[in-house]
Formats: sequence, C-alpha cells, structure tokens
Amino acid sequence: MRKRSFLLLVFTSVFHVLFAQKKAPLTQGTRIDAERWITSSLGHLYFSDKKVYYNFVGYAGSKAHYTIINDTLIMADIYHSSADNFKQEHRDNFKFLIRHIDHNRLYLKAVEPNAIKLAGNTTYEFRNFKNSYDKNIEFSKIYFLSSTCFGDCPQLGIEIWPNGDYHLKAGEHAQPYKGNYTGRLSAVQLDSLNFWLKHSELKKMNDWQQGNQVVDAPNYYFAIDFANNKKKLSITTNEPPLNIIDLVNFMLSSYKKIQLTPVNQ
Repeated sequence: MRKRSFLLLVFTSVFHVLFAQKKAPLTQGTRIDAERWITSSLGHLYFSDKKVYYNFVGYAGSKAHYTIINDTLIMADIYHSSADNFKQEHRDNFKFLIRHIDHNRLYLKAVEPNAIKLAGNTTYEFRNFKNSYDKNIEFSKIYFLSSTCFGDCPQLGIEIWPNGDYHLKAGEHAQPYKGNYTGRLSAVQLDSLNFWLKHSELKKMNDWQQGNQVVDAPNYYFAIDFANNKKKLSITTNEPPLNIIDLVNFMLSSYKKIQLTPVNQ
C-alpha cells in the first residue's frame, strides 16, 4: 500500500512539473509591451503612451486601449455612439494569442473575428527590433526633406556627408533659421547617425511602399547614397514605418543641436 501511495505521489508530482514546464516558457520573463517588435516584411507592433501601434498586413494603425491577460493581448476601441444618444460606453475587443515570447522572438495570432479582420488568420513571427543591425551600411551622402503640415511642422532640406559636413535649407516653422546654413556634426552626433542607419533595415526598404494614406501629416523624403555600392535608396512617406522612425527623428532634431553659419547668397 505504501509503495502504491509513493508511486501515485511521484506520478502526481511529475505531472505538475511537466504541466508547469509546458506553461512557463510562454513569457520567458519578457513583457510584450516592454519591447518593439518587427517582422521580416517590416510589419510592426509596439507600445507607446499607453497605446498600441501595429502593422500586420501592410496597413498601419493604432488602438488607444490594450490589456495583457496571461497569454492574451487584447486591443480595444472604447467609444460612445449616437445610436443611444451617447449614453453608454461601448467596447470592441481585438484578441490575440501570444503563442510564444522571449527576448528575441514573438509569435502572435488573432483568435477572434475582430482581430482576424485586422490581422488575418496567420501566426505572425516578430523579432525584437533592438536586435536589428547591419554593420555593412555606410553612406556617402544623405539628403532629407520634410514638409510643412497644418500645424507647425518644420520645412527642412538637409544634406549630410560622411565627415559630418552639414547643410541646411530652412523654410517655414524652422525658427530661428530661414535660408541656407552650414555646420558640422560632432563625432558623437555622427556616431548616432551611423548607428540609426545601421539599425534601420535599409536594405529591405528598396521595394517598400506605404499602405495608408494619412491626412495632415508632414511628408518625409530620403535619398541615401551608399559608400559600398552604386545604388541609391529613395524613401517617401508621411507615416514612417517603425524601422526608420528613429532615423527620421534624428534628422528632424539635428538642426537644433549643431552650430550653424549662414551662407551668403
């Protein structure tokens, strides 16, 4: 009897250990909203200012609300409707199963109709964006344009060379500058620029096209000449994908951080 009880105890313990091991690897100590995620086709998923931003099938979007419950990511639209004279709060959920997550990979699948309409019925493999880096990216010249918008978006034309030489043509909303200026990036600033270039998945941008049409957003244009080949990369967008957001932000703020000298006309 004691032997049977002992075997039953061992079997029960092993069962619980195996069950726990089966459930535990799901999160691996990584929170989905603590990282930025990117797919091989430049889709993305990231969380900022309590919102979730996504691009599953070529069209970017965002949800103002989300929760994470165990192995489920729930995005939500919360709104009021004229159908009930705005008396009640309505909520539409978009549920995704977190099939696996660790520091390097995320596997995510839509599991109910709203989410499937948003993302399709496939399982998405995301990589942690912080691991994106191509040491072979070297530039010989960068040309960047930004347009105005209905607000105070600065109108900029910026050229940068590998030695840090910098030329600015400042238009509207680029105070205190207006006209042509020259300057030079510091060694630290040039290192930052090179880092963002290597971090931006530029080799995948040759055939990239923006899926959304965004209203009242500035247009950005890049023309990048590479040092190690004759190809020039051109990018036009008013909704930058995740992989170039940091590079765009660097360019937009660069003229505020260096000493500029007016060019006599």
